[in-house]
Amino acid sequence: MFTLWIYQAQIKTAALHAAQKFYAKKGGKMTYLSETQEDYLLDILEQTAKHTVARIKDIANSRSVSLPTVVSAIKTLAEKNIINHEKYGYITLTDYGFELAKNLLERKKNILKFLTFTLGVPQDRAIADAHKLEHDLSKETYESLIKITSFFETYPNIKEQFENFQKKGAYMKLNEINIGETAKIVKIENSPIKSKLLSMGTTPGTVIKVEKVAPLGDPIEVTLLGYHLTLRKDEAEKIIVER
Repeated sequence: MFTLWIYQAQIKTAALHAAQKFYAKKGGKMTYLSETQEDYLLDILEQTAKHTVARIKDIANSRSVSLPTVVSAIKTLAEKNIINHEKYGYITLTDYGFELAKNLLERKKNILKFLTFTLGVPQDRAIADAHKLEHDLSKETYESLIKITSFFETYPNIKEQFENFQKKGAYMKLNEINIGETAKIVKIENSPIKSKLLSMGTTPGTVIKVEKVAPLGDPIEVTLLGYHLTLRKDEAEKIIVER
């Protein structure tokens, strides 16, 4: 029963953390900002950086939402003393709002850098994932990922080892490639037939395509450097490729 109570308490704590999203300290009090409000704040920071002031119409266009939706969000931010806005007027950040927006932007940049530089996640995927992480990541986890990024910057040789370790997971034997797929040769494993394979043109960096495979997987017909080549299965197993 006690274990069940602990489990339920953990669920409630996680739910509360997800609902709170982000709080900014101001005058000893905590200001609540939802995920959407954070996004609006960053939009305003971007607009004011370009044009000194922001306009409701421009924000609506950038977010692809209606004017009333922006007006409602702006009103809430103004009530929190994050922005200055007079009815039908321009929008500017208060000193407090500017500091808050700067912190959010810095957080966004650090998370994106962690995903792209430290983990090697492709830019387009990293941008989408960073947007999800930046709103819910705990302070402890955020500080840890900054330290890991800094560690890799300080010791590039270790980062290189990590990158090589990642690549190993993407390497496979030529006979494991499906028919019609293209791959790039990474290396030829040491064996008595290595010289023979290299003389056939299966050198590292060469792009190779699997054209046909016999019913029992042997032999395998491939194309590379503009010509067809037939390999036995034991030969294809010595050719390491990456997709």
